Amino acid sequence: MKTRSIQNTNLTYEILDTSCNSINPEINSLLNNDDFFSDFHEDFENVDQDNIFAQQLEHFDNFNVKILQHFACYYKLPKYRIKKDLLIQKIIDFENNPENAEIVYNRKNMWNCLNELQNDDYFSKFILFTS
Repeated sequence: MKTRSIQNTNLTYEILDTSCNSINPEINSLLNNDDFFSDFHEDFENVDQDNIFAQQLEHFDNFNVKILQHFACYYKLPKYRIKKDLLIQKIIDFENNPENAEIVYNRKNMWNCLNELQNDDYFSKFILFTS
């Protein structure tokens, strides 16, 4: 690391050169260590499991079976004669599949629009959907 001090009348400042060549060797060895990142990979797997569990709780607490059946119908999933827990699992599996990202985004967007229309004083008269 190069250091250069310059004094000019009443002003004193210092310029530090922090180029990539001067990376701390300890940091450099960590960045090149595959074992260092494998620990993070395991943590991310746990985060995924926690995220799925949180989605299950959200669906179970916030949506009744009728609404979940609407979601399943939109996704073209089997929906009848299935217990709520299994229906939620099928929906979450579908929504967490990256191949279905566009249809999931569209469903969530349209659901939000539907809720906004139902909550509007004027448009709520025209919405016949009941949840």
